[in-house]
Amino acid sequence: MIALKTSRIKYLLLSMMLLSSCNDTTEDGVEVEQPIQAESIRPPDWIPPEAPESYILMPPESLEIIEAAEKITSPAPQMDVVRDTIDGIAIRTPGQISIPEDEIILRELDKVDEAWYGLSYISTNSYFGVNFDNDIFSNTDYYYTNGIQFDLSTPIFAASPFAWPMLPYKKESMNYHGLIIVQNMYTPTNPDTISVLSGDRPFAAYLYFGHFKNTLSSKKKYRQYSEVIIGLMGPGSLGGFVQSQIHNIEPIGWGNQIQNDLVFNYKALFEKGIYNAGVFDLNIFTEGQIGTLYNNLGAGARIRVGKLNPYFSMPGLAKKNSAESKDALPLQYGILGSAKLRMIIYDATLQGGFFSQNNNYLIPASDIERLVLQAGIGVYFAYKELGMTYKHYYISPEFKNAKHHQWGHVNVTYCF
Repeated sequence: MIALKTSRIKYLLLSMMLLSSCNDTTEDGVEVEQPIQAESIRPPDWIPPEAPESYILMPPESLEIIEAAEKITSPAPQMDVVRDTIDGIAIRTPGQISIPEDEIILRELDKVDEAWYGLSYISTNSYFGVNFDNDIFSNTDYYYTNGIQFDLSTPIFAASPFAWPMLPYKKESMNYHGLIIVQNMYTPTNPDTISVLSGDRPFAAYLYFGHFKNTLSSKKKYRQYSEVIIGLMGPGSLGGFVQSQIHNIEPIGWGNQIQNDLVFNYKALFEKGIYNAGVFDLNIFTEGQIGTLYNNLGAGARIRVGKLNPYFSMPGLAKKNSAESKDALPLQYGILGSAKLRMIIYDATLQGGFFSQNNNYLIPASDIERLVLQAGIGVYFAYKELGMTYKHYYISPEFKNAKHHQWGHVNVTYCF
């Protein structure tokens, strides 16, 4: 550093001497600029020292080019995911593909298994179920006397025009879309009389089809269900015809049934796991319905005891090699129980439809029981892709002077 400063001083003195030699003074004291002689201009003897090799001065543009080149030459990290689509809808399917890092959002995972739950998927599993309700299991033949439901769930129904009003859930989950067809029938305590039985339940029946979406999140221990239905209540639903085929003596009171009316309803359910470990599950749920058929709100709890597939990982069953099959058991058996308290706002099977006016007999709104308890207990058995359930249900009186009622429910579901 000392040598460097000394050289700079010499160079400064030399420059001052050259400048002074370029000027002269006249006799009147006025400075006159003299021409510079070529031989008086000489390069300085000092040569700047070279910078250390570790310091290379470059403009910012050059640094950006080098950094970009390094990014190009370094391989982009990749991750394996299980994903496919049906008509542009994300689903789960066996097999692996790799996607570059710039197309995903990386985050720290608690465990490797969480990589399965980074997106909301539509299951590749398909289900067909048959449900049959009848009060013959309690040796009665009145009130809710018969019901049948067919449901089909398959990934293609996610593209149905009825799928748009389903409840969204964009977090880590598996989703199941399907169609249902339902016919339910209700009669008074004596269906074999043509007279109107005042103070008893009116004849009623409805037939509808609908779209449902069932969402399961195993990580959050959460389930949500939504359903939209459209159909017909009254003679057009063929309730009297179906019951006459079942009974040896044709019920003749169906001429007094609630008349034809439009059925349009929306249902939503939210369920959360409280304790889910080993052979015991405890969940709580809340639900609601709104429309021309039912308007109500409810809340309750569900328990399961036995050797059963995880409740929030699949709807009971999973086919081999599906994404859910990693948690599936080949043999299942257990006891199921549920109870809920429902607040009744409107029930068209008691009070009539929204639009029909020519009904022979209805239950007045003042006689409707606004709080109704419903409970059920049953058994479940499944082997691989086939499952069977029997549950026995109880419901408290739905209107003044009504009876307590019970019925049986049978379900058979096949996963394919």
